[in-house]
Amino acid sequence: MRKTLQDVASYLKEIMVPETHEAYAINPAYTNVSLEESIQEGVLAFRAFLVRLYDVLYAKGDVYDSSKKVAHEYENRTTLSVYYPFLHNVSTILMNIGYHGMPVENTQSLACGNTVFNGKLPVSKNLECLRFLADCGICIDGIDINEKKQNLSDIKTIKITYPDNPTMLTGLKVMAIAEIDHGTLVNQDIFLRCDYRVLKKDETDVLSIVQDTIKHLSADVQDFILQLHQRYLDKGLTCVVEVKGFHIYMKYCYKRKDLWGINASLNNGYHINVKSTKTHEYTDTIKTFPPILQELIAKGYGCGRKREIGHCDGGCRGLPISLDDSVLDIRDDIETWFDQEFSCLQKK
Repeated sequence: MRKTLQDVASYLKEIMVPETHEAYAINPAYTNVSLEESIQEGVLAFRAFLVRLYDVLYAKGDVYDSSKKVAHEYENRTTLSVYYPFLHNVSTILMNIGYHGMPVENTQSLACGNTVFNGKLPVSKNLECLRFLADCGICIDGIDINEKKQNLSDIKTIKITYPDNPTMLTGLKVMAIAEIDHGTLVNQDIFLRCDYRVLKKDETDVLSIVQDTIKHLSADVQDFILQLHQRYLDKGLTCVVEVKGFHIYMKYCYKRKDLWGINASLNNGYHINVKSTKTHEYTDTIKTFPPILQELIAKGYGCGRKREIGHCDGGCRGLPISLDDSVLDIRDDIETWFDQEFSCLQKK
């Protein structure tokens, strides 16, 4: 079943990095934007603006959700430009405003040229995005956003303000720079997640990233995940965080081999995935597991076509375990499974 634009709005609110009021040192790559304190205040204001934007998107999603393309059933990543083009276009223009806009009037506004527009879109689509941003509280002077027949290349200067909290413009600018100039293949979507952690001079501890990611799960499930996290770090595994296509993947690796991971995904929710390849070496242990785990393991990890199923069944992404409260009933068996798999990997 296709996820709607309202679903996207709710999910993006969930995976935004939690706000912090603690001071943190800013990487020198960003300090030319403003003073450290102003950047921190601006990021908080920008995060609050994104919450507002997602609320408006949720309320008006039906109007803008024109694409009917459905993602593959087992795909964890989401490509906005393909499945939710309106939000992609809004994000592009908003980033352009932040990146190309020059702070004026004592940083109370941004002066922009026509570089803020998306040249690949018709005038009507650009204006539609600007009207949406206006609904979110951004004031746009220098262009009539309701005039359909105009040449955007003739626009010389546009003034952008946010009267509700002008500090937001500083946050908008620094987060746009972070996304465009400093985003990586394994840390994407910085802008719409307001991942201010990339601005820090010091690297963020992986434990805090895990805690931030699972914050919407029940307290007992969070405790279970954090126990697993520490258990396998103590055993010598490393935790590597990747964010691609709004899919947050925290994978636990032995050498270069993924053993298991924690996932947050628009299409597939919060789940553990297990990439077990040695189950044939501990079949007697598997027989002691509850039926739900035995059936999952019997399905097998790997490409469905190569496993002679004849079609894709999501096996290449690992064996999934939903992170709802039902996982607590099998927590001990999950640990035993992971321990056995890890033990076999060490023998290699």
